[in-house]
Amino acid sequence: MKNRYLRVAVVLAALVCAGCAVRTEIETPTASIKPVGRLVVAQDSGAKFQTISAALDSARDGDTVFVMPGEFREVVKIVKLRHLTLLGADPAATIIDAGDEYAAIELRTDSNRVTGFTVRGADSHGIWVRDGQQFIDHCLITGNGDRGIYLSSMAGRAYAMVTHCTVADNGEVGIHAARDDSNTVITDCIIAFNPRGVVTDQPAGKIVVRRNCTFGNGVDFDRVTPGDSNFVKDPQFVDRPNGDFRPRKSSPCIGAGSHGTNLGAF
Repeated sequence: MKNRYLRVAVVLAALVCAGCAVRTEIETPTASIKPVGRLVVAQDSGAKFQTISAALDSARDGDTVFVMPGEFREVVKIVKLRHLTLLGADPAATIIDAGDEYAAIELRTDSNRVTGFTVRGADSHGIWVRDGQQFIDHCLITGNGDRGIYLSSMAGRAYAMVTHCTVADNGEVGIHAARDDSNTVITDCIIAFNPRGVVTDQPAGKIVVRRNCTFGNGVDFDRVTPGDSNFVKDPQFVDRPNGDFRPRKSSPCIGAGSHGTNLGAF
């Protein structure tokens, strides 16, 4: 058992490095981005997988699905596989648009990771965690009708570690955790311009929220105990009306995260 968790930790560490490398390369032409793994999704007509769902149909437990830049108008469901990593090339250029379907991404198994995407266009939830412990990082979650991220409790016990995400301009709530549990950790995020920022249904103060920037929400924390490491300052997005949620060089979110990293997805 210990060896299995060690292997998982090594793989996740490698994927973090791979994700950082990809995000650096995104500033150069798309052709310079090096795909990761055997399950590569691209909108190129010669690609084996042109949709994320098609790649998932060929995936096995523990696989990585790497998604090249593009706008993918589909609903992504991880409901059978476990320990799967859905890795986007860059949150500014790799987009999952639900096209007004109920949820853009649905996670129902355990220990999956979603990183490097813009997630938008859902009628209700951008990322819907129905069960299990999930990992969500370096994602821009915006323009969803109800919740940016919803950790449900109706079908199971849903928790998540949400790090380095920008959750902005969603219809009702940025991040909604039905259960108030310390297994849900929200760190190094920008949560802005939602009617409510971080919400739980069971106010016991167990959810961990630290080093987050909140701004422009109707209520930043609803039944959530925020601690003293979060701050309320304008993140200074480059061009919010046109969907550019990168922070300006003068943003207080630059270098404010753990180990001097930026808050948010970028």
